[in-house]
Amino acid sequence: MRSIHRCAWMLAMSSVFCFSVTAEKKADMNQVPEWVAAGKPIKQSDIPETDYPYLAKWLDENAKPAEDYFVDLFKRHQVVIFGESHNIKEHKDFIIELIPRLYHEAGVRCIGWEFSRHTDNEKLKRLVISPEYDREAAIEFARDQCGHEWSSKEHWGIIEAVWRLNNGLEPGQEKMRMIGLDADVDFVKFLIVSKTMPPDSPEFQEEAAKVRQRDRVMAEQVEKEIIEKGEKGLVFVGRCPDFTHYAFPSNVDLRSGIMGHLLHKKYGDRVFQVWPHAAMLRVMEDVMERTGHRAIGFDLYNSPFAEVLSPAYFTDAPEVPFSKIARGFIYLGPWDDLHRNTAILGFVTDEMFNKYKRYYELDFDRTFKDSEEVDKYLREHGFPDPQKHKRRP
Repeated sequence: MRSIHRCAWMLAMSSVFCFSVTAEKKADMNQVPEWVAAGKPIKQSDIPETDYPYLAKWLDENAKPAEDYFVDLFKRHQVVIFGESHNIKEHKDFIIELIPRLYHEAGVRCIGWEFSRHTDNEKLKRLVISPEYDREAAIEFARDQCGHEWSSKEHWGIIEAVWRLNNGLEPGQEKMRMIGLDADVDFVKFLIVSKTMPPDSPEFQEEAAKVRQRDRVMAEQVEKEIIEKGEKGLVFVGRCPDFTHYAFPSNVDLRSGIMGHLLHKKYGDRVFQVWPHAAMLRVMEDVMERTGHRAIGFDLYNSPFAEVLSPAYFTDAPEVPFSKIARGFIYLGPWDDLHRNTAILGFVTDEMFNKYKRYYELDFDRTFKDSEEVDKYLREHGFPDPQKHKRRP
């Protein structure tokens, strides 16, 4: 009898304890952190783990599945800028997989990207509307853009994905266009000059003046080819041209404005910018451990993460509130689970080697004997492996 009473007492105390823990957890999840309520900037390292339940709950209630979030953005905005990391495979894969939904559900009729010159748009047009996909012509197109910079299979896979969409449309349906945004600049020449000439030399100044106009040229192309035509458009560029609410300090060289900032200044919220996760908001990973690291998207500027500061090592915008450098945010999984791009086998030809040998050697600070050696080096080192960059804020 006494043991029965003892068991009953222990069960009751256990229930009280469980209720107490549950109540405490519930209180933590609903307690708005002081820095969130006050809108105070905060370093990621200063966010206590006791705030994670609240942040996880906010994401559970407000974030959408990543693909749905991105597609739905076109209901609110005419142009959406996707600021990828050039070396991250998943950033290209995300867009490639979404192209059919972007066309059929979001009404996107044009993709503008940073990775080819706007003066080559007729060539690009032929690639995405031809009856048969010409993979070798696409690679030749890539080789002609910038020596080796875009030797990524995933970048040029976007062209094939647009072709595949267009090839599957019904007769009479409007084709999806794809346009290059970049200025007609010889970046190989600029790199050679920048590494061999002093900054105050006439040669350096002449080439630098062309590079400074890149963002302005890209903004003009988005305006002319998408906005003024009244189309929905995806703008696929790297980080920095994408900023809509952040401008570089006046002492930053080689920039004359930022593409996204120039467009937003003129067109307001018709233009929106999204960042896919890439190490900068590492506190997100800690929070997402509580929700299974599912792929999500949300408006960052309107979230508890708005005033979280970027890490000091992000040289383009160190210790700046994320709401200024990323308006929307897409989480595709932990940083250490992401992969680098796949370099195209045989991308560097003998002709390219003869033409760009000095460029390769200056850029990689080593000598090369032939095209095969450059090609092998690009496959092994051309795109930094994200798993080797484990810096925490």
